[in-house]
Amino acid sequence: MRSRTIKISAFILTLVIVVLLSCKKDKVNILESTSVTGSGLVDNTWTFDKPHSNVNWESKYLDWSTGMLTGRFNNFNFNPKFSFNESDLSLCGINAWVQLSSVDSGEPGRDGVGKCLRSFMGVTYLDTNKTITDPISDTAWFRSTSFVRSGTGYVVFGNLRFNRYRAPSGYPDGTFILKPAIMYLFYNGTNDFDTNGDMVNDKLRASFSAKLTFKRSDFIDTQSTIQWVPVPALADQTGNTVATNNKTYGVWTTNVADEMSFSFNAQFYKNH
Repeated sequence: MRSRTIKISAFILTLVIVVLLSCKKDKVNILESTSVTGSGLVDNTWTFDKPHSNVNWESKYLDWSTGMLTGRFNNFNFNPKFSFNESDLSLCGINAWVQLSSVDSGEPGRDGVGKCLRSFMGVTYLDTNKTITDPISDTAWFRSTSFVRSGTGYVVFGNLRFNRYRAPSGYPDGTFILKPAIMYLFYNGTNDFDTNGDMVNDKLRASFSAKLTFKRSDFIDTQSTIQWVPVPALADQTGNTVATNNKTYGVWTTNVADEMSFSFNAQFYKNH
């Protein structure tokens, strides 16, 4: 009897150990931040390394879908120059722009001149054949107003300029639409490189990643389903009659979800 009791106790003990080991194995570890190399300083003496940088966009295909549309903008830059100072955030500044007509999703039937994707981003045209892009409509801007440290990154408060009002909105025709926006920025570190193979490091490179998410409905009249053309041909007069009450330029659609994100990966370098 005693032998049987010992066997049962041993079995229970073994079971408890197995359970405890299983729990330990399945435990979720909290990720910790990793340090970055460098002083965290990029000022106007640094050069924007555009060939090694990119600006991308993404949005769901249809508001109610789970599929994603993705792409990039081929023309983008900073003006004035990007500035970052890890020890004094008041000296940081992001003034970034993208040329909207440079949008590229890899699908010519969606991206090209006169095609739908440009119109869905507020790009307008000066001719009825939609071959001449209105340059005033062709740029979106993000301008920062303040930086706040948050965890391992930074919250950047600012304003997004995207699209323009038409007169039926109550604003003068062509007034830029400006809304508060938040960008989330990560400083990925600064490293020293040997660029000419002489075994001496001679170029500093700093890397950043950021993401900004916004709703197109904040910038495009959801009733504007037909493009307004400033100088319509006879064939466009019917469409222009319908579009005459558009409160903004561009065309609204749910083929691209309301929420859209812009993200950039930017590098900067300085010779020394």
